[in-house]
Amino acid sequence: MKSVLVITPSATQLLPTQGLLIAERLRQAGVQTCVLGKAKSRWGRLLEIPFRSCMLARRYDAVLVNVYGEWAFVYESLAILYARLWKKRIVVLIRSGLMPEFVRRRPRWARLVLSQANLVLVPHGFLQEKLSGLGLRIDGVIPNFIDLKRYKFRQRSVLAPRFLHLRGMYPYYNPQMAIRAFSLVQNKYPDATLTMAGPEGEESALCRTLVQDLNLRNVHFLGQVPKEQIPILADRHDIHLHTNRVENMPVTIIEMWACGLPVVGTEVGGMPYLVHNRIDGILIKSEDYQGMASACLELLSNSELAGTLSRNGRARAEKLTWENIKPLWENALLLDGKAIRGNLSS
Repeated sequence: MKSVLVITPSATQLLPTQGLLIAERLRQAGVQTCVLGKAKSRWGRLLEIPFRSCMLARRYDAVLVNVYGEWAFVYESLAILYARLWKKRIVVLIRSGLMPEFVRRRPRWARLVLSQANLVLVPHGFLQEKLSGLGLRIDGVIPNFIDLKRYKFRQRSVLAPRFLHLRGMYPYYNPQMAIRAFSLVQNKYPDATLTMAGPEGEESALCRTLVQDLNLRNVHFLGQVPKEQIPILADRHDIHLHTNRVENMPVTIIEMWACGLPVVGTEVGGMPYLVHNRIDGILIKSEDYQGMASACLELLSNSELAGTLSRNGRARAEKLTWENIKPLWENALLLDGKAIRGNLSS
């Protein structure tokens, strides 16, 4: 097999999706690839993907559909059905941590469409467990990956109170939790700093108001940061705060590991499947900003624990590289010439 059509949102180069990165790596390996999903709006993708996938699917040996569900499942479904019409190999990778809830609400639709795929994959065990429990066939796991050489590692042990929150200003990312936790830390470390880096959204004004109401100092809002700037930003900080209410397999965590930042995050969704508590990160209950503050204060006073998390996180990141993941994709897409349907695992 020499050609793959990739369906994935890819409108922004600031934060390229995993689907887009897979397409780029396959192209570098000599595989002919085409990416659909470059329209900037959901309505644009709703027009672009169904019509173009119908025309393009027949030209490619395989179709890789990155599935997010919800409204996107309309065009994702059509792309899968067109590929089946043209008798192409179909590989589905379910991306969203919200997909189990979507399947509960739309079980017949989800099962009908996903059953058309040759392989249905997920990035880790959380979705595999949840979706299998809902009756979906999950053939295996292919984790997310990073380009490790782009990330400068700095071993942390004695930490400075410099905190980084690398998520957008949306309710499901719960940025206010990071601010509330930081306020408790700043009571003990007056010079502590917090950087909020991520796309502006519904919570932007609320977060800025909260900073004022709590009389906090040294809180900086950067907006969305280009992908290539993340390693530079990480190098200026010592602890990463991850406050999501919903999560799958966040690449952000892998990036922070690669840079050596200890991670303090909420134990939601796929996080407990990715982060091993007090081994390569610290997990706390969702919404528990006091628990997050306590974990941060412990790291600031316990250099042994901080050093363990920094070192073990880097070791985890070293396993999640394209070089290690590539054989799994060659298998899934039959790029190695082997006719394997299921039981693909990382």
